[in-house]
Amino acid sequence: MTVFGVYASYYDALYRDKDYKAECDFLEQIFARYAGAPIRTILDLGCGTGGHALPLAKRGYLVTGIDLSGHMLERARQKAAEAGLNIQFYQGDIRNIELRRTFGAVIAMFAVISYQTTNEDLAAAFRTARRHLEPGGLFVFDCWFGPAVLGQRPTDRYKIVEINGERIIRFAHPTLDIMRHTVQVDYKVLRLKDDTVLDEVDESHVMRFLFPQEMAHYLGEAGFRLEKLCPFMVLDRDVTEQDWNISVVSEAI
Repeated sequence: MTVFGVYASYYDALYRDKDYKAECDFLEQIFARYAGAPIRTILDLGCGTGGHALPLAKRGYLVTGIDLSGHMLERARQKAAEAGLNIQFYQGDIRNIELRRTFGAVIAMFAVISYQTTNEDLAAAFRTARRHLEPGGLFVFDCWFGPAVLGQRPTDRYKIVEINGERIIRFAHPTLDIMRHTVQVDYKVLRLKDDTVLDEVDESHVMRFLFPQEMAHYLGEAGFRLEKLCPFMVLDRDVTEQDWNISVVSEAI
């Protein structure tokens, strides 16, 4: 089943409570601490509808976004145009996209790397990031942390948002595969007006959870030095098995 197909239509509504401003503040905190030179250009791998690209562009960065979903990019371009922002968006696969230029930083936010479910996928995405960085450039991403996933175990969840007099309800049913280090999340999204179902969408997303040594290995093979693992948006604390989402900072060597 296509990932981020019709589901993309509800993406911004479902994640309207996500604090993209705070996440961009966190990225700038990382840049200030780990970048050897001021960051001016950013490649956003898996940019989605532009949740990070737009606020970063507003702060003066030259941002280029890549996403596999045409539906997501259509919304990102619309939002950038409405905001008067000059952001380049390209449709492509982060495992093999080639822009033939380099950036000060490459980011892959909101578990984009966890969508790389095989060793080959992971290695290819890391090589893409490295190809688009000069030595000393930063690669920053977040992902699902293996010890936390296995310790806490994924559970059924639901979310309800109300917008324009309608309700959007998302049900998420996860299936854990400990041998493949993945969780298949089956989503059902309903859009309702009063008690009438206006739309129904089903999608399955397979997410990989990662462990410190495998990240260090694949980053090293791609030409990176692992600089920092920390809880998501908490730079000054080490990760524990309670931290499902973590941030990873690496430097191109």
